[in-house]
Amino acid sequence: MTQAKRKALIDFTFTRFSLPPVRDALIIGKRAPVGAHGIERAFQELTPGMFRVIRLDHPTIEAIMVRESDLRKIPEGELVKRIVNHAEGIMDESDALHVTIDIHIIIEGEQVEL
Repeated sequence: MTQAKRKALIDFTFTRFSLPPVRDALIIGKRAPVGAHGIERAFQELTPGMFRVIRLDHPTIEAIMVRESDLRKIPEGELVKRIVNHAEGIMDESDALHVTIDIHIIIEGEQVEL
């Protein structure tokens, strides 16, 4: 009997590390390796005032950390509701998920006096 040969295929992707390591938002599960308190402290050291940690009463999600500039564009409750709605079906309590948010502001009907 001959032994089967085994191979390992390894793919690497290298990208530049940037601060902050989260672009727009981070969803923190209730049993994530690093909890909301630890992440909040770390981000206050790295990028003070750039993110807000929003604690939730949710069975899976402990908190969502959102970029302050996005919260100036969209009301907190509305943004959090939409993030949770999409995330709760794809994550468990041990996850911490990065979220990319693209907000496009459209202004219609503005009148200018000439």
